[in-house]
Amino acid sequence: MDVEQAAEAHPDDLGCAFEKLMLETVEGRFETFREQWRQLLTSSESPDEPEASFLHLFQALLIEPQNMVPEATAGVLATHPGAGDIAEVVGYLTELALLEGEVGDRARQCHGLIVGRASS
Repeated sequence: MDVEQAAEAHPDDLGCAFEKLMLETVEGRFETFREQWRQLLTSSESPDEPEASFLHLFQALLIEPQNMVPEATAGVLATHPGAGDIAEVVGYLTELALLEGEVGDRARQCHGLIVGRASS
C-alpha cells in the first residue's frame, strides 16, 4: 500500500495524513497543500509531549515562520533524547531542506542545529 492509499484508507490517522502531505510537499506542491498542513498541525487533540514537540517543530518549519526554529528544535531534542528517536525527524528535514524558499531555509537551519548538537 502506498502513502496515498494509506491516507485514503485511514483518513483519521495522523501519521498517514502527515506522510501524504510530506510527499506532496517534497514533490513541490507545498503551496497547494499549505491549508491542509495548517489543519493537520493545529488540530491534534491532546498529543503527548513528544508528539506535541514534533508538531510544534513542523508548525515552525511549514506554517508559522514567526515561530522560532531554534526553540522548536530544542523542544524536539528535549523530548526525543535518543539518536533513534531523532533519526525520523532528521530524515524529514533532509527532504524538506532540498526545497527552495523559506521552508527549505528553515529545514536547513533546524537540520544544522540537530547535527551541531549531536557532534558536540
